[in-house]
Amino acid sequence: MPHAFAALPELTGTLDTDQDTLRWAARDYGGTIHHPPAAVLRPASAADISIVVQYAREHGLQVVPRGQGHSTGGQAQALGGVVVDMNQLNNIHEIRSDRAVVDAGARWSDVLQATLPRGLTPPVLTDYLELTVGGTLSVGGLGGASHHHGAQTDNVLELDVVTPHGDIVSCGPDHNRALFDAVRAGRGRHGIITCASLRLVPAPDTVTWHKLRYDTIDQLAVDQQHLVTTGAFDYVEGQLKIRDGRRVVELEAVAFTGVSAGHGRLHGLAFRDVDTQTASYWDFVNRLADGEPLLRDAGLWDSPHPWCNLLLPSNAAVGLLRHIEQELGADLYSDFGLVLAYPLRADRITTPRLTLPPGDIVFLVAALRYATADAPGVVAAMQSANDVLVAEALRAGGTLYLDPL
Repeated sequence: MPHAFAALPELTGTLDTDQDTLRWAARDYGGTIHHPPAAVLRPASAADISIVVQYAREHGLQVVPRGQGHSTGGQAQALGGVVVDMNQLNNIHEIRSDRAVVDAGARWSDVLQATLPRGLTPPVLTDYLELTVGGTLSVGGLGGASHHHGAQTDNVLELDVVTPHGDIVSCGPDHNRALFDAVRAGRGRHGIITCASLRLVPAPDTVTWHKLRYDTIDQLAVDQQHLVTTGAFDYVEGQLKIRDGRRVVELEAVAFTGVSAGHGRLHGLAFRDVDTQTASYWDFVNRLADGEPLLRDAGLWDSPHPWCNLLLPSNAAVGLLRHIEQELGADLYSDFGLVLAYPLRADRITTPRLTLPPGDIVFLVAALRYATADAPGVVAAMQSANDVLVAEALRAGGTLYLDPL
C-alpha cells in the first residue's frame, strides 16, 4: 500500500494501485485525456466508498466514480486521487410494478433484462444500453423519448448516495431534496450515487419503426419540432451522416403501440421516402449492439473519440446543422461518424443541473467523431472543429451537455 493510504481503515473490497489498473483508470472512451489516479477502489459495498471518501477528504484527495468509462473528456478520471470502479456494485435488488431498485453499477441492459419479462421498462433510455445506471444519472441521460418523459434523471424516485463528507444518505423528491438535486447530473462531484429507484412504465411488445429520409436539414428540423409538439411518436431522433459517399438526412420516428400504429401519423411530413419495419421493443432499444463489434473490428472502439454535445435553441439548431453538413466526411468523422439531433420539450426537463437554452423546444446536437488510432493530427483537427461548434452554439444562446470539467 502506498504511503498516501497507509492509514486507511480496512476495506471489504480492494484498493488497487498496480500500474495496469492505474493505466486503465487513466483513459476513457474519448481517448484524448489521460489522468492517472493514485489508486482505484473496487468496493464491496457503499461502506467501502464511505471509508475512502472520508479518508480522501482528510488528505486532500479527489474521489471520482467511474461506470463504463464512456465519458469523452476525462470526467471519470481523478489525477492523483481515487477512482471508484462502480461496476463492482451491480445488483438488481427489486422489481415492482412501478419501480426498479438497482445498484449504480448495473448496466441499463441488465435493468431491461430484469424488467421486460414483467412487461415493464424505464421510460427513457440512452441509445447505448451498456452504460451504467449511475453513469447516466450523473450526467442527465437524454434519449429519443425525452420529449415525452424528460431526462433519465427526471424519472428517479429515490437515490442512495455517499456524500462528499462520507455519509451514506437516502434522498428523493420529498426528503433530502437539496442532495437529490445536487447529485442528479452532478458528475459524481456532489456525492456518489450507489443505488437508484427508477420509475417504470408498461413496455410494448413490438414497435413500429419508421426511417424517414429528407432532402434538406430544414425539412428535417421542421418535422421534428412538429412531431414532438404534437406527441405523435414515442421516440424521435434525427441523424446526419455520410454513408457510401452519400449524404443522409434521416429521421427515426417510432411508435411504441404495436404493428398497426404510426402510418397515419406521417401525413403532411416533408420526407422524400420512408422505410418502415416492425420490431420487438428489445431489438429496437438494443439496436446499437450490432454496431459495437463492427467498430471494434475497424479499430475504432478503442481509438480517440473527440465528441461534442450541445444544447441549442430551436431557432439556432438548423444553422449549426447546416455548418456541420459542410464538414461531414471521413476527415472529421471517419466512415462511421454521424451527427444526432434530438428535439426536446423544455417543460419535460426538470433536473436543476441540466441547464437548457431558452425556448419551448431545444435540440441536443451531438457530433460523434471517430479518429483512427495513433493519428494526433486527425484528433487535433476534430477538436478544432468542435471548438468552432461550441463557439457558435454559445453565441446562439446554447449550452454544453457533457462538457469537460
